[in-house]
Order: sequence, then C-alpha cells, then structure tokens
Amino acid sequence: MAPETPWPICKICRSIPYSVFGSNSQETIAPVRLFDSFTALVNSADRGCHVCTLLYEAIHEPYKTQLETAVISLESKAATDSGPRNIQMMVSLDTPDLAGGQELALLRPSSSNSSLEAVAIGSVKFVLDYDLVPRTAKNYRNLISLYADDDGALRYIKQNLNDCLAQHKNCDRVMFPLSSATEQRGRITNIVSGSRGMVVAPTRLISVGSEDDPKDVPKLVDGKECLYKGGYLTLSYCWGNVPVQAPWLLTTKTMPKFAAGLPMEILPQTLHDAITWTRKLGERYIWIDSMCIIQDDPEDWQREAARMASIYGSATLTLVAASSNIYGGLSGRIDPWRNSAAALPTISRTTTKVVYILPNGQKRQSTALPPTGSRGWCYQENLLSSRLVQIYRTSLQWQCLGDKSNPPTRAQGLEQLSKHPPAKYYTIWYRLIERYSGLSLTYPKDKLLAFHGIAMDKAGRNYVAGLLQNDPWASLLWCRDENQIRQKSGGRNLRKDILEPTSYDPEFHSASAKAASYFETGAITDGHVEISAQSVFVRSAPTKPFLFNTRQGSHTYGRRNIVEATTGAILGMIVFDIAGEARDGMAMCCVLLHVVNIGLWEKNSTAGLGLALRIEFREGKVVYKRVGYAQFTSTFAHHCRSREFNIV
Repeated sequence: MAPETPWPICKICRSIPYSVFGSNSQETIAPVRLFDSFTALVNSADRGCHVCTLLYEAIHEPYKTQLETAVISLESKAATDSGPRNIQMMVSLDTPDLAGGQELALLRPSSSNSSLEAVAIGSVKFVLDYDLVPRTAKNYRNLISLYADDDGALRYIKQNLNDCLAQHKNCDRVMFPLSSATEQRGRITNIVSGSRGMVVAPTRLISVGSEDDPKDVPKLVDGKECLYKGGYLTLSYCWGNVPVQAPWLLTTKTMPKFAAGLPMEILPQTLHDAITWTRKLGERYIWIDSMCIIQDDPEDWQREAARMASIYGSATLTLVAASSNIYGGLSGRIDPWRNSAAALPTISRTTTKVVYILPNGQKRQSTALPPTGSRGWCYQENLLSSRLVQIYRTSLQWQCLGDKSNPPTRAQGLEQLSKHPPAKYYTIWYRLIERYSGLSLTYPKDKLLAFHGIAMDKAGRNYVAGLLQNDPWASLLWCRDENQIRQKSGGRNLRKDILEPTSYDPEFHSASAKAASYFETGAITDGHVEISAQSVFVRSAPTKPFLFNTRQGSHTYGRRNIVEATTGAILGMIVFDIAGEARDGMAMCCVLLHVVNIGLWEKNSTAGLGLALRIEFREGKVVYKRVGYAQFTSTFAHHCRSREFNIV
C-alpha cells in the first residue's frame, strides 16, 4: 500500500484527473484548469495544502509577484527521456487583468508568434511509482524534522528578553513571580497583581518539560502554576488546513492523555519547534491555542476567546511564526512539508492511482507574504503582546515597548489610548480597525471575535460590535477601500474634524448587540443602532455626471449616483459596501451623519457625509440595513427631513 502524505491536500488538487500524469502518448494533453486565480493557489498553500505548496515552489521567478488574478492550469507534455516526467503550470495570456502593459510583456515568450494563448510559468516534477521517489523526499512517517536550529538566534532572543526584563518597566503588563501578591477566590488562585493591574492567569498551559530528563515530558497543566513558577510564553501562528481529528488538538477525549503527557512526535513542525525553543530559552510554560482550548467545547472556546487580551498581554514573550503555517516550523527554513514528495490520489476511470509530486529543487529567491502578517487572529495576538519576536526564514526581529525596536504602528496600539486627547485617541483607534479590516480569516464569522481582545483592551465598555458609543458617527462612516483590488476585502474610516453644531446634525439614541452566548466575546447574533437624522428617500442612478471629481475607471466600480425618488434631483453618490451589488434603480433611504462645512451647502460640492440604507420589514416593523457610504451635494438640504431610524 502506497504511503500517504501526512499533511492535508485540498479538494481542488484531489480533483486533478490521472490523465494529466498518466498518458503515454506523444500528444499534448488538453490543459486542466486548476485555480481561477493565482492568489487562490497561494492562499491554499498558506492554509497547508501539501500539493499546492509544491506547485507554488515550482513556479519560476519572477512570476510569483506578477500574476495575482491569472487563471492557473496544468498541461502535460509527452515524455522524452527516462526518469521523472514533468508537467507544466500554465497561465492564460487572455486574462483580462493581463491584457496589456508590463505583465503581458513579462509573460509573453521571446518568440515573435503572438498567437500563443498561454505560457508555462513553472515545471512540476512527479513520478508514478513510490520506488522512484528520491530518498531525501520520503518523509511520510513523521510530521517533524529534527534539524538543528541556529544557537545564535536563540542567544539573540534570550539576550533581548533578559535586557528587557531588567530595564524596561513599561514592557511589564504583569510581573512573575509575584506569589505574595496573588489573591485566592474560592479554592483557585488564578489572579496576580502585576505592574499593570490584576490579571487572570490562563486556564491551561503546556509545561514543556526537559530535554535532559526523559521522565519530564511536555504535558497539559493548570494555568495557575505560572503564578508560582515564573511566567509563560505564547505562540502566534497560522493554523492553515488542520484536520478535525488532528492528534495534537485538545478535545474532551484527548484532555486526559495530554495531562499525562504530550508525545512530541504527534506535533506538526511549528508546535514542535515552539516547545523546543521554549525549553532552550529557559522558560517552563507556553500557551498554544490548539492545545490549551478545548476545540470540541463551544463554551470553553467562547470563554477563552474572551480572555485573549489577558493571555497575550500578560505573557513574558510571544513567539511569532511569521513566514510559515502550522506545518512549516517557526522559521520555515528547513522543513519536511516543503521538501517532501506529496502522495496525490487521483481518479483513473474507476480506480484511484497515486501520483507523487516532487519538490522542484529550484533555489528560492522570494517567498509568499508572511502568513501571520495577513491573518486577523494573528494581528490581535501580536498587537496585545508587550514583547514579541518575529521569526522569519532568514532573520529574527525583536519588538518591545522599551526601546526603538518596536514599529510605530505597534507602539501606538499598545499605548493606553485613554491617556491621549480625543483627536489622537480616535486616530489611533480607526487606524487599528483599518489595518484589521484588510486581513483574512479562515472563518469570516470570527471577524468580531478576532478583534474583541483589542477592543476590550483599548475601548472597554464604549465598544459595541465594532461601534464606539462615544464616537458613533465616525464609527458608522467607514468606506470600502477602492484602492484594494475588487476581490479583496478592506475598509477605511473617514473621520472628519468636529465642526460647530448645526440644525442638520444627527442624534444618537442607543446601540446594542445580542451576544451569541452569555460570554461577551464579540460574536453576536443580532444588533441595532437607533438614531435620528436628516434623510431623503432616493433611488440609484448611473454615475454620469461624475460627481466630486470622480475618476472614470476603478474608482467608479461599485459606485452609483443617487437621485431624489420623485423629482430626480441629483443628491450625491454612493460607494457600495459590496461593489458587485451596485445597480441602477435601487430604492433606498439616505441619512446625513456629518456636515462637512455648512458654508459649502450653497455650492455644488461635498456638503455632507452619510449612509445609504435599504428598507426592510421584520416582524411587522420597519428596519434599515446599511448598503453603502454616501456623499451629498448641497441639493440634499432642500429635500431632507428628520426621521428616526433603527439600523440593523
């Protein structure tokens, strides 16, 4: 029986037909469409698909940074010599985004034949027999590679950590051990008083054990141990594509086993490295979400999600696997995931045949964007950590508040915003949200959850499901970022300076959200904002004439002009939250939330900012749902009147 790949393989790769690999004829096989975009291939590799990773590695430079939306196909050529056969990864030249300019010139072959419809961007090696897999690529039995890490890197981290602990008082959100300052509630001591106040210890931790004592093995322990035996580290990493039954996940069934001992051989490379590095740094405990939160217990997951600010904020240090996912190791420099053959099951008529995709072996000149830099959960974890070390494939970067090593964006986020005057407070707050809104999440439903720790740490009770009650209009006046490509999410806040009060100003009544459970973790099932504001019933219309110096092209995609419903008077323009939903003739209600400058209402320019709302009926009541951000001309003032709104 053929060995199986221990890493996940995505559904798209499993659907590749055997005919691409198995034809013995001298004819070229018709191309098989693989991914609708190059970005989709990169994302699948980041999530941990073993085959997609090897396909990405097989792409020649500099295509990795030039393709983005190009369609990726596989095309098999006839074998000419004995030995490993190859297939080609192809990209179509007729892709709309590659219709001209430098990208087309980059992809076009040197031949003068301009009729070619596709060019090869990479050569993928494979064999059909396991015996032909090179010995160095046969890593099927273990998820880990016991390569030796650079001792210099560990010395660098330890030196910076020791210096920070000794000299940087503002980096201590909590100080361990402080057993004399602990408090006992009931029979459980899990609260410690640090230099930044009372902090709850993690519910569970991994005691990393010792390399020198075979009996001192890693195991799951009660989190309050760290109050008496020193602090703990945390790990920030990308999960990627993790099987539900992965042996390293903490569940109700695996908890007794983990408490007795955690076998290192069941861990993927990144978790294995995290425990090893914790030992070598002289620390005793580490918190890793997949092994410290019960994954099949929704109540436990909600409870622990609510404590993220405390868990990462109180940690001695956060290790960040910045260039890898759960399978690639902390540094991603040398790991079996990227250097082992992938056993790909394919369908050949009625039988399954295994094809072995081989590592390409070409020198890696560039890498994909660091996974942690684009992930929502990692953004929160990194921002809440007082000290962290970013671990890349070729370098390390220490960051803390006590010296100039910390980037300005992180330093601003870690400061107590309440110390700043309102203008600076809001500027920092909305920058946090802007950066976060462009990040990706494996599960979109976690959007509020993955920001909850930051929100509670920075805004406290003023925060309700993305809205600041003490600054409601700026919280509502966000806009889809039109500088992002159409397929990507992202937003930017449009907070304006506070002007003198006018008769057109809105009035805020209340905001509330219904939590998904009795834990206030950010996950909600419903919510609403009640306001009174000047409004007009409108319909959408074509974006001609172009208002407010709007440029034709990318900045008109997802936009529509708005006209008064009965007279047809042009009142302004809408930027739809979801660009693809924009169409003519939509009935809506537009509300004014911010008067730009009352003096401009006599001119045909941007006189006010607000929202476009769709009218809905729920349980016999009229409610309004946001569809976009709106700019109004001075004509709006001649048609508006005040109404109350319940925005859901």
